Amino acid sequence: MPDFTFPPGFTIATPRLQISPFNPTDPAHSAFLVKLWNTDDFISSCGKTGITTTEKASAFLQGRVSAHYAYHGYGMFLVSRQTDEGLKPIGTVSLMRGIPPGPGYLAPDIGFAILPEEGRKGYATEAARGLLDYANKNLGVDAVFGFCSPTNQRSRGALEKIGMEFRGIRPLKVFGGEDNAVYALPGMSEDLSVYDLD
Repeated sequence: MPDFTFPPGFTIATPRLQISPFNPTDPAHSAFLVKLWNTDDFISSCGKTGITTTEKASAFLQGRVSAHYAYHGYGMFLVSRQTDEGLKPIGTVSLMRGIPPGPGYLAPDIGFAILPEEGRKGYATEAARGLLDYANKNLGVDAVFGFCSPTNQRSRGALEKIGMEFRGIRPLKVFGGEDNAVYALPGMSEDLSVYDLD
């Protein structure tokens, strides 16, 4: 199994944001994840995660998130913006693919979540572009999906703003067979089955 590690102090900088790996031992990171994932906005878009305490968040970060970093060199990242008081966490951006033998596709999918009070300022698209650019230049990732509910117009608009192409609505195995709007980066095969997408 690969064992990728980020160099100390690693961040991806965009004009307004800092994108950094989650630190499972930082209580502030766990507390932020609990806050973000229990907003009405997040629950209506993504559903309940069960991450309702800092202890559960820390365990999730130590387990699934750290394993994703180690295996792929990417995963879920903390998005922060600069304020007069320093960096303020405002959301997450992620490239997720699953770890064999678990479910997953042969290309990761991009995801993002921003605190409601920080929404509609272009942070999600800026963070997504920054992560895609980093993954392409440094990890050779040139095939990425975007998945969301067919009725989630905000997410669909954000995926289109980062240059992804709509490829139809499909039932996806990693989401229990639920219908999802499927987006893909330009240049990806028209036959999405080559990425093991059912």
